[in-house]
Amino acid sequence: MIVNGYEVMCESGLERKVATVLATDPDVLDLQEQPPAVTWFDAEGNAHRHTFDFLATLRSGVRIAIPVKLLSEVKRLNFQATIDLMAPQLPRSFADAIKLITEEFLPLDIVHNADLLKQSLRTSNPDHDELIKKLVGERRGATIGQIVEISRLEGFAFQAISRLIARGSVRVINNARISYLARVELIRSSVNEENA
Repeated sequence: MIVNGYEVMCESGLERKVATVLATDPDVLDLQEQPPAVTWFDAEGNAHRHTFDFLATLRSGVRIAIPVKLLSEVKRLNFQATIDLMAPQLPRSFADAIKLITEEFLPLDIVHNADLLKQSLRTSNPDHDELIKKLVGERRGATIGQIVEISRLEGFAFQAISRLIARGSVRVINNARISYLARVELIRSSVNEENA
């Protein structure tokens, strides 16, 4: 898949879902697959090398090393204990924290939203986006369906709303599944931009 203009390789369907969710998260500035391996020591002092699946850099500057595993594998390997040993040994020049992601962290709605947002970024229409931002700002808490109807842009309005969500200008209230029934509002920084 393409993230921020470059190709990210995924070894499994679970990794692809994680990459899609991370790539469409407005807080994630950069996503690197298979970053360089790090060395850590087990309780007996034996050295091990580990390559994380992803390294995410957040807008705040925080860097998170991400292993992606099936929950059954985490339990079978007692992988959480390994992470607990690795975390304090992680070079701060590499990452600030480790976040294990399993399928239980990827509910269907989150994956649906990420896939939709990724697709929405393939289109562009600044005029539609500005109209939708204006309508969402005027009708805080309106459903996507209501905004689509008022805009008279039909499916193009839904695309614009999705793009604005993907770009971090609009959010779905209560992190609901993006659909015509979901309620939306401008994100505070967008409201400030509108008032500037």
